[in-house]
Amino acid sequence: MTATPFSETLVVPGPDSLPALVPHLVGFLPSSSLVLVGLSGAEHRVRVTLRSDLPPSGSPPDEMCDELRRLVPAVQRAGADSALLVVYPRADDDPWRDPQPRDLPHRDLVVEHEAVLEELGVHLADAVCVVGERVRSYVCDDVVCCPPEGRVVAASESLRIRAALVAAGSAPLASREALVARLAPREADDPVRVAVDRTRALMGDCEAFLSVSDVDSFVLGLAAWGARRGSSQLFEPLAAMAVPICQRIRPRDLLLRALSVEATPDQLALAREVLAEGVRCADPEETAAVAAVLAVVAWLTGDGAFARVALDRAFACDPAYSLAALVSAALDHGTPPWEWAAMMRDLSVEAILEATAPGYDDAYDPGDDPGVDLDDLDHLDDLDHLDEIHPDDVDPDDADEDDPDADADDDRPSRAV
Repeated sequence: MTATPFSETLVVPGPDSLPALVPHLVGFLPSSSLVLVGLSGAEHRVRVTLRSDLPPSGSPPDEMCDELRRLVPAVQRAGADSALLVVYPRADDDPWRDPQPRDLPHRDLVVEHEAVLEELGVHLADAVCVVGERVRSYVCDDVVCCPPEGRVVAASESLRIRAALVAAGSAPLASREALVARLAPREADDPVRVAVDRTRALMGDCEAFLSVSDVDSFVLGLAAWGARRGSSQLFEPLAAMAVPICQRIRPRDLLLRALSVEATPDQLALAREVLAEGVRCADPEETAAVAAVLAVVAWLTGDGAFARVALDRAFACDPAYSLAALVSAALDHGTPPWEWAAMMRDLSVEAILEATAPGYDDAYDPGDDPGVDLDDLDHLDDLDHLDEIHPDDVDPDDADEDDPDADADDDRPSRAV
């Protein structure tokens, strides 16, 4: 089994590696969760990793079927031909909580997933229950291989996997709540918020007249800040500028195209930090736009978990924000990020500018912006056509080079299990 979350291939021996590997695939240590890992090819390369909350024990079958309809087809659409299912049970369902091992929880859920996967032509390679460093397979009946008390994975192997992934830049958080906390709003008297607000006050009416050059300056500013990491003199003005850029559809779409098609992996990482700070410092009525753009950037860098957290912030502030709805639908559909990059490449800068009607002035209302809104594009509305796009049809230079689910046959790294 191999995994390549960044630029170099990491070889891992099999299901016993999942306790160390899955948190890096998901972005945090799952709990009370079901994780579905879609694989492809003889090397079992990871195409997509999806996590959902476990339903309460004894949940009606209809509720489980709803979740199946959301997760399983996305695995197929991502190009997987096999899958791993990993169950992280609640504390009350821990089969090894008592001295006498109990049967593994949620067997009915595993059976349902296997049936739906097989209907779609996706083979369930294994399904395992994970509690801490202990694992046991749902599908193996060999008590020598999979004893009732489970297997405790070798500490040396877990350490090797974690060390390699951390060295490659992966740093999963302790929980999803810790991920959510990274976008918590800053208080009005927070020094960073004060600095961002001061910068926006200095910008004043200029916010209403953002142009192509302002978006270009923002992208160049990311590179300049990257060369001087730790400098608040650049970071806080960039966070301040991110908010009005994302508020207005024309500069927002120009920025999305620049980040989706032209940005380097380093620029995407920098944009993610700046946009996250923009979310934290934005007023509630401004948050949805910045959070939706942040979700796209997180998705492009292969971090679906953080993209979901950003979308949650967007919907909490504006349940009807259209870009957030579009990105959420794409994630639900299992759309790989390189397909977004391919679509954004087809949307030229000229098309964005030409579709912007006159009168783009300080009377602008984001809800009435006449510019090109991405969800108004037919080729983005019809998500079903995404299945026709293959990663080999996308120029690696125009796609995300850090995408953990990309195909390894081109210049983009990918993950495999």
